[in-house]
Order: sequence, then structure tokens, then C-alpha cells
Amino acid sequence: MDKSDLFVKGWPDDMQFLNFSLEAPLAYASCGEFTAELGWQHHRYQHETDTEILVGLSGQVFLQVSGETFTLEAGDVLTVFPHETIQGTRQTVTPSTFFWLHVVAPATVTAQPAANALTLPRFFHLQAQEKAVVNIHQLLDVSHSHYLVPRAADYQATMLFIELANDAAQQRAASPSHQGISNLVREWIRTHMAEPLTVTAIADRFHLNASYLTRIFKRATGMSIQEYISSVRLDYARYLLLTTSEPVAAVARQAFFNDPKYFSRLFKKKLQLTPSQYRQAYTHTFLNNQQVDPGVDVAAQVAQLENKQR
Repeated sequence: MDKSDLFVKGWPDDMQFLNFSLEAPLAYASCGEFTAELGWQHHRYQHETDTEILVGLSGQVFLQVSGETFTLEAGDVLTVFPHETIQGTRQTVTPSTFFWLHVVAPATVTAQPAANALTLPRFFHLQAQEKAVVNIHQLLDVSHSHYLVPRAADYQATMLFIELANDAAQQRAASPSHQGISNLVREWIRTHMAEPLTVTAIADRFHLNASYLTRIFKRATGMSIQEYISSVRLDYARYLLLTTSEPVAAVARQAFFNDPKYFSRLFKKKLQLTPSQYRQAYTHTFLNNQQVDPGVDVAAQVAQLENKQR
């Protein structure tokens, strides 16, 4: 599979895969469903020979594994390989829930899925979330019950891994769609909004023709790529206006607008309020919140903040 196929089908060319042998079930170690309250942050944890998977169930959890950052949301699956370190990058901004599971089994890390192996990508989003959730609940039940069958939890944990691996494999084999490409581009823009983005640069990143990308993005989203970039940065600016006391010019710079005057004009055009009027309209802002990591999808958070300030 060449790089263009890899991107179109949703797998970055630097993706890593963890591969397990199918000759024996994985050895179950522990699992649970964790609810993170507002302001929770994952502690630093160094893995030994165990593998951990985290499946997002609700909210957002901000994590780092081996120097790479991830935002775990509902339907996302993150694989932590043996001997790696996982830690939180910032506190949760909304109550969040995720499932975690540790297993022990020999595994190899590759840049491509291995043949005849149970393979999990480093990070992906489930297509069939309901099936995975059913398997999660079954494993939670088995792991907390007494079974006469030896290694019942091992087999149930292996079945969950198989379900996740199958979902990922089906996505890799799926034919590309305009909506799928647009979703990938939107997510990439969100996580790179601090960069000087252009349509050509984004198209090159996904190994696509710029005119083709422009057409399918407009068709799928109803807006141009540049309009979407501006909307993502405006969402971030709105969040900063609601959660900090920084001057408007400073907010503009932090939201990656080089020209504060242009920022103010665009802000008023989109929201029918100047940045200062917007801030004043929500007088009970809560300050001193930790700064949002560039790339975090803050649109829903802004809506929650606006509602709370009314």
C-alpha cells in the first residue's frame, strides 16, 4: 500500500502497530471503567511487559505516550505498548469516562500491520462502537465474577482485542470516501492550527491535489478550508475570552491570528459582537483555567461555558 492509499484510508504514514501472535490467548492482568471528574489528570505510569488499551466512552482525556500527545474521546482507542510511559498532558475540562485494560503477551512493534497477527494501531477511532462496548461490558463482568473455566478472563480479553483489531482492519481495507477524507483533514487542521496553514500545504500533507481537496472539502462540510481554519481559531479565541483576562490583542495572538485588527473584524462578522462585547456578555467567567492545548476541539466547551455564564 503506498502512502496516498494509507492517508486516504485514515492511517498516517508514521503510524505504529502492535502485533500479537494468534497461537494463544492474551494473559489478562486487570481492567476497569474510570470516570474522571472535572480537573482530573492522568498520573505518570511506566509500563513493564504489559500492554494497555484505553477506549474513550465520553468526554475528553488528554494524554501523552512516548512523547506523542492524544485526545481520547468517545470511540477512540489508544494502545500503550510494553515498556512505554503514559501520562496526562492537562486536566480534564469536562467529566470524562474511559475503559482501560492491561494484558501480558509477547508483541512486536511494526510500521505496517503484520500478516497473520492480531494487530492494533497506536490510535484510531472505532467504526462499530456498540460492538466494542458490548465486549467491554462482558469483560468487566467476567473479570469480576468467579468462573470454573480456567482463563475465562484471558479469552474474553482476547475477544475484545480481536474485535478492536477487526474494526481497525476493516477501516484499512475500506474504500475511500469524500466524507472520510474531509474528516481526516478537519482533525489534522485542529491539531495543527498553530501552524501557518495553506490549502497547498494541507493537500501535500495528504498527498492530494489541492483543487481536488478543495472541492471535496467544500462538498462535505459546506465551507472552504480557509473558512474552517478560521472557525477553529475563533473557537479557541472564544474560549480564551471566557476563561482568561488577557487583552483582546493578546487573545488574538494566542489564537494564532497575526493581525489583531483583522481578528476583531472577523470575530464581529461571525458573532455579531466585538471580542470585548462578547466577553462582557458573559460576566461570570471563571478565570485561571489551564491553557487549552492547541488542537483541542473547544467548540463544545465554549458552548458549555456560554451556557454557564448566562
